[in-house]
Amino acid sequence: MANKANISKKDERLLHTKCGNRCAMCRILLVDPDNSTAACIGENAHIYGEKPEAARYDPNQDEKFVNSEGNLIFLCCNCHKKIDTDVSSYPPDLLFDLKSKHEQWVEQRLEEQSVAFSFAELEVLAKYLISNDSSGILPPSYSLLKIDEKIKKNDLQGMQKYITMGLSSNSTIEDYLNRHPDPSFSVQLTNIMAKKYQELKSQDLDSCEIFSELWNFASGNHTDFIYQAAGLGILAYFFEQCEVFEK
Repeated sequence: MANKANISKKDERLLHTKCGNRCAMCRILLVDPDNSTAACIGENAHIYGEKPEAARYDPNQDEKFVNSEGNLIFLCCNCHKKIDTDVSSYPPDLLFDLKSKHEQWVEQRLEEQSVAFSFAELEVLAKYLISNDSSGILPPSYSLLKIDEKIKKNDLQGMQKYITMGLSSNSTIEDYLNRHPDPSFSVQLTNIMAKKYQELKSQDLDSCEIFSELWNFASGNHTDFIYQAAGLGILAYFFEQCEVFEK
């Protein structure tokens, strides 16, 4: 497995998010859908090897790039072993192509489900979020920023495509909240998301890690793409419309 000490948490989280937490080759899920605290069983594999004895090592590659998300591919242990054992069958160009096509597949599934999820999925996630509300303390008040400013200030450029995708379902989220029989429901969800943000912020996580954790939270830790898309819609809505992230 790639040496985690040489890979930033930001790059690791971005890699896992873009791969949909699935192996980029066999697409097996690499997280436990029934246990959100379970260890990830995926491996951050280098495409160009990190050291001279590593598979596909190229001395002309910049060390910073070698340990960046751009040179990593998220794999299960079996597929990782396969590409490093049979190097001739898995040259860098092939692996970059495999990675790109897998990430496109994940994006396509999310885009498809972003227009497919309904009030039924939102109700499931809303009940989950409400059940995680431990207090009625309101979050601190911030002034709202335009979406592009907020993305830049929170250093979320790497997540911008997902935020944009989530915003495409804003009308569905807003319609659901407006139709809810409890007039304070939207405020409750805002408080819950804001408090979850503050909890994650206190753990000294970077912005990409916080966004990813909030996305999982808003998705009720579901791994089905339809709930992932609905959770992304919820997060993007509150990211833009409300005071979830620190400004």
